[in-house]
Amino acid sequence: MGAPPARWLQAWVLVGLCLTAAASAEGAGPPAPPSAPSRTPSATAINASTATSSASTATSNASTASVPLSTEHVLQHVHQTVDWYHSLQNTEQLPQFTEDVVARDRLHQAALSCVRLAFTFGRAAAGVFAAEQPAAAAPATNSEADPQRALEEASARVTARITALQTQLNGLDREIARASVRERARLKAQRGELSAALDLAREVQSTLEELSKFQTSILAPRSGSAGGLLGQIEDLERAVPEARPSSASDSVAADASAPTSSPETASKAPAASGTAAHTNSGSGTAPAASSGTFRPESAGVLALASDWFELRSAQTQLAGMLGATDDLTKEIDGLRAPLVQQARTLVGTGTRGFDAQDLAALTAARHALQAAAAQFKQLSALLLPLGEQSIVLDSARSALTQWRTALHARSASVGRYLLSHVILLIGSIVAVLAVSAIARRATFRYLGDARRRGQLQTLRRILVGFALILVVVFELIPSVGSLATYVGFVTAGLAVALQNVILAIVAYFFLIGRYGVKVGDRITLAGVTGRVVEIGLLRLYVMEYAGPDMHATGRMVVLSNAVLFQPQALYKQIPGADYGWHTVSLTLTAGVDMQSAEQRLKAAADAVYERYRPAIEAQHAAMQQVLDFDSPLPRPEVRVYFVVNGLQFDVRYPVQVDSAARIDQEMTKVLREALAKNPQLPLAPSGEPTLKSSAS
Repeated sequence: MGAPPARWLQAWVLVGLCLTAAASAEGAGPPAPPSAPSRTPSATAINASTATSSASTATSNASTASVPLSTEHVLQHVHQTVDWYHSLQNTEQLPQFTEDVVARDRLHQAALSCVRLAFTFGRAAAGVFAAEQPAAAAPATNSEADPQRALEEASARVTARITALQTQLNGLDREIARASVRERARLKAQRGELSAALDLAREVQSTLEELSKFQTSILAPRSGSAGGLLGQIEDLERAVPEARPSSASDSVAADASAPTSSPETASKAPAASGTAAHTNSGSGTAPAASSGTFRPESAGVLALASDWFELRSAQTQLAGMLGATDDLTKEIDGLRAPLVQQARTLVGTGTRGFDAQDLAALTAARHALQAAAAQFKQLSALLLPLGEQSIVLDSARSALTQWRTALHARSASVGRYLLSHVILLIGSIVAVLAVSAIARRATFRYLGDARRRGQLQTLRRILVGFALILVVVFELIPSVGSLATYVGFVTAGLAVALQNVILAIVAYFFLIGRYGVKVGDRITLAGVTGRVVEIGLLRLYVMEYAGPDMHATGRMVVLSNAVLFQPQALYKQIPGADYGWHTVSLTLTAGVDMQSAEQRLKAAADAVYERYRPAIEAQHAAMQQVLDFDSPLPRPEVRVYFVVNGLQFDVRYPVQVDSAARIDQEMTKVLREALAKNPQLPLAPSGEPTLKSSAS
């Protein structure tokens, strides 16, 4: 689109120059008479009159024709170009393009050239509109309508008055020097009046200067809106300061960066920009800001998802920028179409009247050519910036298109890696859950012990949870090494904050060990005796027992597993043994036969024990299977101690927990009867039988 308009413009300029040269040659002298007389003078007259009328018509059309544009069209074009420039600046700042320095610089220079050409077009259009306005149509300015003009006129009047007063004052000084004593007093009085008037005039002049400066500083920003199209163009140009050359070197750089209107430059400009963009973009990963650091093949799911969304956002912004570029190109084409049509009309109408032989017709044709050349010059001043702007837009669109292609390729690559990582993550999770389901089925099928099965299920849940955490972490954040310090601090903080929870979890594995606790065991922990109801990962539930006969109190005691690491012993019933030891203490007088008393008490205790001995021995045998050493069979025994008021005999015997009260009652009764049958074994005054239970 850029090259053909440039060729047309060059052709029209050449035609205009030729027409101007021809018109100048026609105006140099009258045409030579024909070599042979005409045989039809009436036809000649008719042709001459026709040529004269057509020439006059062409002159009238050329002089009254106007540019097919309006100030609204010009302002709309400049506004749209400035908005396009600001949007392109935002696109250049995308992080995906920060490393593509050469292409970004070329695109920025092209955008600046486009804005400068828009301002050039606007100023040219303002000049054309100003030239078309007749002098009589210009609004008359007076002191009431133009405050600045009023201040200038007032300042001029005050300056003239100051000059006149100063001249009079100088003349009075000369007269005072030559005057007599009588005249000198009068002249000095006049000089004082003139000096006061001069001071007043100077004060007025100073005030007017301050008002003029204030009005200039206040009203200068609004001069664009009050100064017609040119003022508005200048206001817009001030809004883009980087587009205004600040020195001669900047002007040269701006001219060098803007493409020329020659066909060769027009054809090379997009190619050069496209080559630069292609060189920098490469295979589609060069424009990315993180192309040197971000590697999608080694990134995690989170990094890939974040980069993919950023690329999609950049693609959307690039698509919007390409749409704005296309809209601006269409708008330029819409502005150029009527101008090109008018230029073609001028080229066609400017060649009429050359075959006329009448001097008046030739003169009229010359004036028509001059008017056509002047109008063509105006059109060229408008068409050239638009044509060059179209070429610059083609170059910018080529660079944006290549950036979009590169981003699309990279987005597709990141999307493929993201999809593969997501599939791998889902597959890993499914695999872990499948292994967990298989282990669960195998546990229920091949392991009959409910206690062991529960322990394995708990261990399976822990391992599966840990495996799922590892899979998710390594897929989402593959570079876990970079998080080692952070994870270390977090772990230390969690260990301090959750130390009781961690101790409870560790104690759980001690409780479910080989010699640990199982549901139904009778234990004594933290001063609480009872049967275990449930063993949780963090808590232990115990049904409380109390009293000498160990009956249930109806209360449930909840203990933290961490209490296992407290300096308190855990008393647990040996597996298979559900019996305890009770002791009956009796105190006899000091003179009794100690051996005879011991035998009688031992025989009485054995007689009671024989009634439930088989049950105790069966429990002992079951206990012996668990222990790795031999323990003696439980039997009643008598121990003697010397006390202050005599001899204390302790009869210690095993009892079944379920029938402990009955056995104790029977044992106490039998021992008392055994002593009562022998008067030589009297009880001490304070030696009544006492009962107590012991762990050993």
